[in-house]
Amino acid sequence: MKDNRTDTFQLQFDDGRLVEQSDSSKTSDADHTAELIEPGKRTGFVAEAKAGALDVNGQLREAVEAHGHILDFGSRQQAENYASQLSTSDGSLKIQAAPENEPKEIDAYLLADHNPSIKEPAEGEDDTWTFDVGANLYGALGEAILLESPKPHALVYFVRQDLDFDEDTLEWELNVDVNRGQMLTVESSSGKGNWIPDCIIEAKDGWDGELLERYYCEIKTGGASFERSQVESMEALARNERVLKIRVIIENLPNQYSIRIREVRPPE
Repeated sequence: MKDNRTDTFQLQFDDGRLVEQSDSSKTSDADHTAELIEPGKRTGFVAEAKAGALDVNGQLREAVEAHGHILDFGSRQQAENYASQLSTSDGSLKIQAAPENEPKEIDAYLLADHNPSIKEPAEGEDDTWTFDVGANLYGALGEAILLESPKPHALVYFVRQDLDFDEDTLEWELNVDVNRGQMLTVESSSGKGNWIPDCIIEAKDGWDGELLERYYCEIKTGGASFERSQVESMEALARNERVLKIRVIIENLPNQYSIRIREVRPPE
């Protein structure tokens, strides 16, 4: 599978149809150059700075004095980069998605990062070091199980069930291709939003046959929450595309894992 996250470009949907992007509008290498991030310069992703984060990071306190506790960023990735930027010189910070039932119009919380042993060992004995599994790595485990295995058996099984292919269907009769997602710009009730699906599944009639179905997927591990901005974009895209929420349950590793797949419905 090809990982397109390092070579992403923006896709624009208009009335459910993909507007082709010209070569001149593709992201250049210069766009990935690191730069100091300041809250408020871009909008689209809103994070609330919580008290614990203010206690451990002086630069964040200065930002809150200037902008307030509600900080605007262009995307979750920009907010995470901002948290990393401030963490290099003071107390560690992290971005955590706000639950869907959060009453405030925010996408995430800016919190103190209380996972001290993800960078340095929690304990060590002789030549063995033991590290904690932080939230980001925990989430990545679920994605890796589905996307980095030699064959995504769980996703293939779902497609067979969804398209009513029986278990005797040969591999060459149904080709399931899974790739990392690219950035989408979707028009929702709250305006344009950006979303990068964790993967896109394409089912074809044989290796070179017609496209039977396409699914845009967001993967969460364990009890991780779906961000409000993600949900809005997924629901808007679901007006014209198949969109899936996939939850990977890994408590029984290394012997077993479970997945729960639910289709996103468009807003009424």
